[in-house]
Amino acid sequence: MLKSKISRIRGFSLLCKRGTVFLVALFVIVSCSVSQQVRPLDDSARLASGFEGGVFLLDGESGEFFATSEQWLVRAAIPASTFKVFSSLAALESGVVASTDQVIRLPTYSSTREEINRDLDFASAFALSALPHYQHLVREIGATKMQSYLDNADYGNRSMGGGVDQFWIAGDLRITPRQQLEFLRRLHRSELPFRDTVMAQVRQIMQRTERGGNVFGKTGWATSAEGLH
Repeated sequence: MLKSKISRIRGFSLLCKRGTVFLVALFVIVSCSVSQQVRPLDDSARLASGFEGGVFLLDGESGEFFATSEQWLVRAAIPASTFKVFSSLAALESGVVASTDQVIRLPTYSSTREEINRDLDFASAFALSALPHYQHLVREIGATKMQSYLDNADYGNRSMGGGVDQFWIAGDLRITPRQQLEFLRRLHRSELPFRDTVMAQVRQIMQRTERGGNVFGKTGWATSAEGLH
């Protein structure tokens, strides 16, 4: 009888349509058979949808990459809200946020998204992708410390050009799907230059259950003018 095992697969997708870049950075824990063969990724659904881009996977055990497009695997994009994974690590490591249930309060609220126009605990700010709350946190961390975190973790091109609260959404920071996959793999293995407790807390707020499995990830989007180059 074949035994089953846990296979950890990290994925990053980058899809474009009508001037919008939609990004998903995630890693999934799924159960599979030892003898299950890896097959080429089926790209028919994306092609039928009219989106341009690709889907990319990294086998967490073998380190092998799978991509619907090798060209897109190494094509740099602005991380947009997928950067909240990194900024969450930085906020906890720096002490700006002490725990995932700490409440983040802003002086004023003026977002067009009514669901985030309020005080939010850290975990909820991540789940709701509350940009104003994260901009506040990054300003509190400061440019010098944030740059050191980017450099030490070797995140993307490590650029903070465009402003301390804009560089990941409309500034110069860029990262490829391959780099995102490698970053997520290091996070899963607690190999990033952050405290183990910090990485565990970030993995916790990334987690949700989908179709009987655990998914750890973060979505993001940007306009095509900002998102690709």
